[in-house]
Amino acid sequence: MKVIVVRRFVAISFLLVLVFGLGFFSGRMSLPTMSNGFLLSKEMPIFYVETKGPAVCLTFDISWGEKTLPLVLKVLKEHQVPATFFISSPWAVRHPEAVKSIYNDGHEIASHGDRHINLSQYSKEEIWQNIDKAHRELLTIVDKVVPYFRPPNGDYDDLVIHTARELGYETIIWAIDTLDWKNPGPEYMVNRILTKAFPGAIILCHASDSSKQIHLALPSMIQGLRKKGYKLVLLSELMRDGNPARNDPR
Repeated sequence: MKVIVVRRFVAISFLLVLVFGLGFFSGRMSLPTMSNGFLLSKEMPIFYVETKGPAVCLTFDISWGEKTLPLVLKVLKEHQVPATFFISSPWAVRHPEAVKSIYNDGHEIASHGDRHINLSQYSKEEIWQNIDKAHRELLTIVDKVVPYFRPPNGDYDDLVIHTARELGYETIIWAIDTLDWKNPGPEYMVNRILTKAFPGAIILCHASDSSKQIHLALPSMIQGLRKKGYKLVLLSELMRDGNPARNDPR
């Protein structure tokens, strides 16, 4: 009996090693990453919020330019929509009055970091410096920065998420991308958002000048979402009324 049990154990162990090995080398499985000598489990950022109420959040990344932002702010003001802006600190330092305009209009200021780089390729110290510098520089312009960080290019790994959390930030990605950075046309963006919208969705837009059509899509997007029964709220309000969801729905 003992011999049979041992043989079964060896056979099962061999199969597990074989399956894992094939998955790993085929790229379908990966080992946990190592950081500073510690084995890290896979961390996930926040993609949306599990909420019972029909609410969504418009978020805008901004890192360069001067033309798109005033057009976006005008539409948001006309339709009385609050939004959360993830701002790169170098742009903020060059355009402090624009940052104040966002803030004074009742929108939230969140962090998009300092240098617009893929942070997953950098050390913990460099990630820390990037997020910390952005935090300090944004606070020289406005009184409050909400504790949400969107890494440049939406690029992250365990170390980015852990480091941001140590600095008091939760890493926020998005559930729905307007694709405004591709300038696919206002109608395309409106249809995309209205088709994909769901309660608690965090929607990605841009207020950088590379987004040349978002202000044209926003009015119909806002009206369409409201017609479907959605309330447009700040990210902090969405987070307060629900539970952060870390499974990627994209």
